[in-house]
Amino acid sequence: MIDPLSILAIQHGTDKFGYHDYTPNYHKLFERFRDRPIKLLEIGVGGYADEDRGGQSLATWRDYFPLAQITGIDIQKKRLDLGDRVQVLQGSQVDPDFLAHLVATRGPFDLIIDDGSHRNEHVVESYGILFPTLVPGGIYVAEDVQTAFIPRFGGSLTLDAPNSVGYFAGIMTRLGTDDTDPLVADVAAMERFHNMVAVHKAEPGNATGGLAASNVFDMRGNQISNILCVDLDLPQGLGRDGAQSRRISSSELAGDPDQDIVVLRSDAGPDTLRAGFARLRSPGFLCLIGAPDVAMTADLHDRFVQVDHREIVVQFPKAAIDPMATEIYAVERHRDGVILMKAPNDYPSNFAFDATQPQARAALAEMELVLQDSAIENGLVQYANILTLTGGREAARPWLDKLAALGATSRVFFQLAIGLAQRERRLTDAEALCRAALVAFADDVGFALSLSMVLMSQARAHDALDVAEAALAVHPRDVNLHIQMTRIAEKLVRPELGIKHARAAIAMSPAPRRPQPQTILGEFLTRTGQIDEAEKTLRDAVSINTRFAPKAFRALSGVLKSRGDQVGALEAAMQAATLAPETKEFSDWAAALRG
Repeated sequence: MIDPLSILAIQHGTDKFGYHDYTPNYHKLFERFRDRPIKLLEIGVGGYADEDRGGQSLATWRDYFPLAQITGIDIQKKRLDLGDRVQVLQGSQVDPDFLAHLVATRGPFDLIIDDGSHRNEHVVESYGILFPTLVPGGIYVAEDVQTAFIPRFGGSLTLDAPNSVGYFAGIMTRLGTDDTDPLVADVAAMERFHNMVAVHKAEPGNATGGLAASNVFDMRGNQISNILCVDLDLPQGLGRDGAQSRRISSSELAGDPDQDIVVLRSDAGPDTLRAGFARLRSPGFLCLIGAPDVAMTADLHDRFVQVDHREIVVQFPKAAIDPMATEIYAVERHRDGVILMKAPNDYPSNFAFDATQPQARAALAEMELVLQDSAIENGLVQYANILTLTGGREAARPWLDKLAALGATSRVFFQLAIGLAQRERRLTDAEALCRAALVAFADDVGFALSLSMVLMSQARAHDALDVAEAALAVHPRDVNLHIQMTRIAEKLVRPELGIKHARAAIAMSPAPRRPQPQTILGEFLTRTGQIDEAEKTLRDAVSINTRFAPKAFRALSGVLKSRGDQVGALEAAMQAATLAPETKEFSDWAAALRG
């Protein structure tokens, strides 16, 4: 049964549900705070640089915590009206002065969620600054920690510091020791889920808590009937109403998976841990009592890391993954022991989202069910976007029709609706949507570009030129607009205009993106008889293997043929035909040169 936080997340369109499986875990973490007048801080508002986009998760927290004061911060300026209880401020998550002022004026916070830059150094630094300010008994969550394995975010397979998962795994292994570092000593417990780490701050003088107080046993409606204790008696507080417990020795541990809880001593060793885990049903819980010894600590460190096995393999396909990782849904580290929750842990990476994976498929089905009677635009748009990306534009049509009937006006709605209309060659509809989008977002270069392209498809090149030139006056360094101008120039037979904008596009593009405008420039130069420059430009274009290489080789072949270089022309033509065997024009040209 879907939890109330996930329902709100679906309705408000935050990717904390759907692309991610976060909100069931957040509900587990935060449910006890729901009816309190807490203060919540979320780092990262969403929507990238657009001032009017983002805030979906802030709206979700606002409705989940009816008495809470909600604060969001973002490095980008935001203009969002989310009600009196929500304030959005601009600032950096690693600016100590800004954060100190934030805590003084809006805090101290009971709950802090880091959904910011996801750069490893920022995650570690923000925790160091903000965890000491957290209200005792509060929770600090680092989200999207899969970037610990993504090099462009500063991540690595070897967890080279600063690394978010490596850093929190280090705290986990030191918890319950005599470590005096406040960033460790003030931690009461840690929880590790797919892409998430939650750190609970201790309450001075409060002796309650620990394994017995964990609510993981009640997660997702689990029923506890059998408890197996290996080489120890059932610890106080771990018993459950109606559950039968028995003690066995480790030599008797082998057997079919028939237990709800298996309890081990923390020095039992990794092999015994594996055997105990195998005795569990799914869902089930393996409890380690006491501080783990050296061998068990090393084993738990690896299990903590490999909760994100899906993300690791996306980045490092040859990485060695323990088969147990797919069944360790959660790791809880308390001062008095550890809990491993056995349940499917195979939710797909958002960097390689698989809508057919059973857990993802179930999540999408829940989204559809919740949204059937919803009129909240953000949630409907998010679902339509997921359907578009996973099933094609046509899959989202009923939801885009529903959004249109509701009078949707968001950027993403317009982007999806325009894309579908273009694909279906409903050019009049596409034009109307582009013009409506430009009324709502006058300076959005993407909508201007789409309108110009739609007008070109309607054989209205002069109108397309007017739109593109007006957009370029506002966005003179937009490469896509310059390339659109080359298309218009070709249609209007204005090679000087095409050459001008192709040169501009080359000058403004990083090296890997230059082959497209270089190919365009080479073709225009060839038509105007500037053969020497055309050949040089096209040779530059084919020197980088991109999707434009076949067309560049074909154009280069034409230049070489005009020079009388039959051998060079054939070689270039064969390159084009080899790189794009499905393009008949290339193979026909090569055949003609051979004949």
